[in-house]
Amino acid sequence: MKKLFLLISVLSLGLMVLAQPKHEIRAVWLTTNSGLDWPKGEYDVTTQKENLCKILDKLADANINTIIFQAQVKGDVLWESTMQPAMRSVTGNGANSMSYDVSRFVIDECHKRNMECHAWIVPYRIGTSSDANKYKNNKIKHPYTSNPELCIEYNSSNYLDPGLPATREYLLDVYRELISNYDYDGVNFDYTRYPGSDFDDSESYSKYNPEGLPKDDWRRQNINTFIAEFYEMAKSINPNIKVGAAPIGTYKNVSGYGNMTAYGSVYQDACQWMQSGNHDLLIPQMYWNENYGFTPNMSTWITNCAGRQLVIGLAPYKMVDGSNDWELSVITDQIEKTRAKKGTSGVCFFRTDHVIDVTQSKIKDLYDELQNNYFKYPAHIVPMDYNGVTQPNAPLNVTQEYINGEYHITWDTPNLDTEDTPIKYYSVYLSDGNTVDVNNLQHVAAHIVKGTEFTYSSNDANLRFAVTTFDKNYYESAPTISNVSGVENIEINNTNFNYSNGSINITSAKEIELVEIYSLTGYKLINAVNLGKSTTISCEHLPNGVYIVLAQYRGGEKSVNKFLR
Repeated sequence: MKKLFLLISVLSLGLMVLAQPKHEIRAVWLTTNSGLDWPKGEYDVTTQKENLCKILDKLADANINTIIFQAQVKGDVLWESTMQPAMRSVTGNGANSMSYDVSRFVIDECHKRNMECHAWIVPYRIGTSSDANKYKNNKIKHPYTSNPELCIEYNSSNYLDPGLPATREYLLDVYRELISNYDYDGVNFDYTRYPGSDFDDSESYSKYNPEGLPKDDWRRQNINTFIAEFYEMAKSINPNIKVGAAPIGTYKNVSGYGNMTAYGSVYQDACQWMQSGNHDLLIPQMYWNENYGFTPNMSTWITNCAGRQLVIGLAPYKMVDGSNDWELSVITDQIEKTRAKKGTSGVCFFRTDHVIDVTQSKIKDLYDELQNNYFKYPAHIVPMDYNGVTQPNAPLNVTQEYINGEYHITWDTPNLDTEDTPIKYYSVYLSDGNTVDVNNLQHVAAHIVKGTEFTYSSNDANLRFAVTTFDKNYYESAPTISNVSGVENIEINNTNFNYSNGSINITSAKEIELVEIYSLTGYKLINAVNLGKSTTISCEHLPNGVYIVLAQYRGGEKSVNKFLR
């Protein structure tokens, strides 16, 4: 049985299934800037909520497990803030407050679908003066209005000056409010850089450069300092929050390519954030094909990320933007190349519409490929082993019962590990009764179960199951293989018992304290107590089959009988 079970599994697996990781981050950026992905000009609250749920359902159907939700655009936000106004692309008018707590809603809806939800935040870029003016009647002032001394105009748009200590203090206050009041699984920094080399920050450079650094190094240090202070603040409030960023796709140029770089062009030393321990993951916007060095640039990120999580940002929008006209194979090849590289943890797509808008033929083809091939099986989030490896205990007392084409699998919660690491969920696997291959994705009967029971429908009455525990860090326990019966080893003995006309009858010289009726696989169907010295129990509602009757008498004596209905 065991060898046949494993042989069938191996023969039925295709090459792509074999390549699909059990742990993988599969993310999308969900854009609210100008309502691009959501809410698309819809301002009715019910419609907004319904449409957001439809988006999340569509993503969940393709086994996307991480949503990076744009909670800040240009000095406007989608959380209950006292420091920046509510985003007008959602409220419909810059003077309005939110009619509901958007961040709370999206977090809850993501968690219902077993997705992580990260807040996408944009610290320095705050838009044009015209953008700010649209919030002039809001009780919460736009930062260009409330803190003009922190702003510098560049190419008709305004930016908070990263060189001012007051800018860091202001931003830390803004984000302290966010992290204190919401259970986002992570934050994802965007545009955390200088807008260009000719940014006019000469005044802050002369005033706040005590070490006399060259301007390029000073600019990088300003952002590094902010990131370090943010990380310390965020972890002090929520030690479990993941701090990440989406830097420009090329860190430092490799030979033969001339891309704009994060480090040199915009003073964004994102790998220093990782190397200093002030970041948990990076999602570089690697919107290149191989003509611009996709693979060598990915290798550069891997080399410089200090073993921390690296998720590769992909650009399906370039299939439909009218200027690049990429083929689907560019994106699918990049998924394969990412998986083939040791040191990567998954992929992230910009943006959501370019994954789920199946009215566009190329996007439909991508969605179908994800759903039916590359992401055919759900994946667990990748653990962050550099934060410490935990080991949850295996579930206890796993039992299974088969009734009317359904397996009822139950288990008991194990004790927590020595660090009291909370349990997040369980997984259920098919087993041969002796072993289970938890790395074979075709053996997964239930990817995530939040409680301690699961029902599995099958016409095969000979299946066996195993259950594992996952803790909050996404580490998995050893499996516990189910017992098929809670009474199978009890010796059958004779007693004053009979079954007739749909009822069982028991008589005894002692008081009958308890009668339980089980299926052959141990599923308890009837429980009756304090029955006297004689009892009749109707079994007419039970389907035809063989059943076990356990009777317990005063003094502790037990008897067990079988009957055929």
